[in-house]
Amino acid sequence: MLTLAATGTLAKGNWLGTMTLSGIAAVMFLALFLGVTGSDTIKINTKERITVWALLTGSMCLAAGGNWVDVITGLGSIPSSVVAQSGLPAFGPAAVGACLVLLAIGRNYKRKWIHAMYALMASGFLVEAGGIGAVVLNAARLSIGHLGAHG
Repeated sequence: MLTLAATGTLAKGNWLGTMTLSGIAAVMFLALFLGVTGSDTIKINTKERITVWALLTGSMCLAAGGNWVDVITGLGSIPSSVVAQSGLPAFGPAAVGACLVLLAIGRNYKRKWIHAMYALMASGFLVEAGGIGAVVLNAARLSIGHLGAHG
């Protein structure tokens, strides 16, 4: 008799095996990178797909914590410093996030990674602003964290 999985593992709904939020963030980042750079199998290749995937990846990075948060907040410091140095009044995180999303989907850049960078920057602002960004972050923490934590 051949056993492919532990008896209770699949019955508990643990189809992926144990995966942490940090592991999920790494998988999502790699999929984003491969999709943007022209993978034959990973179809994250339009500005809309890239933007949505990067927003979700950024939210997952924030949910994972640790160094992943540093990546997203580091990217987010770029538009913050641009706005601060411009002399304009404070926009608020929701407005900065919305502007970055518009930059990500508003035009078709020759280099697809530009869409991803704008959306990754926006994810931190949208989560900070609350509203739907915070809902996505909390949903990621609860559902995907629960999915990977079965054991």
